[in-house]
Parts: sequence; C-alpha cells; structure tokens
Amino acid sequence: SLRDELLNEEMFDSLEDARRKLALWRYDYNNVRPHSSLGNQTPAEARRTLEQFEGSAPGALAQSDDGEYENQTRRLSL
Repeated sequence: SLRDELLNEEMFDSLEDARRKLALWRYDYNNVRPHSSLGNQTPAEARRTLEQFEGSAPGALAQSDDGEYENQTRRLSL
C-alpha cells in the first residue's frame, strides 16, 4: 500500500519533502481511511475500541503520542 500509493506515485524534491509527504500519507492511512480488515474502522478507531473492552490489560497496546504527531502533521500540511 505504501509503495503503490506513495513511493511509486510521488517525486520527492528533497529529504524534507519526502518526510512531509510520508507524514501526511501515514496520518491519512491511520486516521482517515477505513480498513475492511478492521470492520471498516480506521486503525485509530479500532485501537480506541480495543481499549474500551472490559478486562483489557492497561498498557497492553503500543502507546502512541498522537497529539504530538497530529501537531507535526498539521504544521507539515500548511
């Protein structure tokens, strides 16, 4: 998916341009697009659903710093 949708389709002018485009693609992939393998939820929604199950072990899922990541992505898209 990454190769087909980004690497084979985009021309990168610099390393910074590649990082910006990758960050935008990754945000879209994880937070915007639903995945059929996750019951048509985004990975972020699926994670929240898993965290809400009773009896799930706190901290069992990999922790992410979504707030900082979203702030960086917003700055890159300007």
